[in-house]
Amino acid sequence: MNLWRLEWLRLIRTPRAVTLLAVFIFFGLVEPVLTRYQSKILAHVGNGVRIVAPPPTPAQGISGYIGEITGIGLIVVVVIAAGALSFDARHGLAIFLRTRVTSIWRLVMPRYTASAAATAAAYLVGMLAAWYETDLLIGSLPAGAVFAGYLCAAVYLAFSVAVTALAASLVRSTLASTGIALAILLVIPIAGTFRAVHDWLPSTLVGAPVELLEGTHRLVHYLPAFAVAVAVSLGALAIAVQRLAAREL
Repeated sequence: MNLWRLEWLRLIRTPRAVTLLAVFIFFGLVEPVLTRYQSKILAHVGNGVRIVAPPPTPAQGISGYIGEITGIGLIVVVVIAAGALSFDARHGLAIFLRTRVTSIWRLVMPRYTASAAATAAAYLVGMLAAWYETDLLIGSLPAGAVFAGYLCAAVYLAFSVAVTALAASLVRSTLASTGIALAILLVIPIAGTFRAVHDWLPSTLVGAPVELLEGTHRLVHYLPAFAVAVAVSLGALAIAVQRLAAREL
């Protein structure tokens, strides 16, 4: 049984991949439009009240997409990852899978890799859609900053999937795994209010795409958060494998 191929087929033959793409592409196409015409939209819903706002910048066109992805998009990512990694939620399936591998690592890694790769791909497609709409409606964006921001976002999303794997090792239920993972991901930015640790937290990578486009920081500024995100992801996966291996069915 090739678990890598099995996980790939499970991803593309179920609504998981389509859902990811649909959510990311939707926000990629819609947010720049909303940013471009926000003054007219606000005036329309404000019953004729005139609202004067400065012209939007290209960075704001991408900012709207980033904001939605780190909110609704992140929830979708965690739900899909939890569904893949909570294989112990179904007793019969857990026995079937566990008796056909020599190591839990062989069960976790294909599911983690497929979820992280699908998320990164969906984010890229959505970002390209947002880039196209922004360039068309607002203005051009520097390609280097766009792809540097994508790298930071992809690392953060992979970190989020690793946190979900850790959550799945703590509980059996997919719903509980989702809740724990989202709680962890929401608590981390709160710790970022302390300046001493802010630059080292993975949550710092969330704002990187917009800050790089605005020229606030360079990519080197996010290297500490980048390194911590990678290290914590590996640690979370190792702990998850250890706990899942020790779990009694």
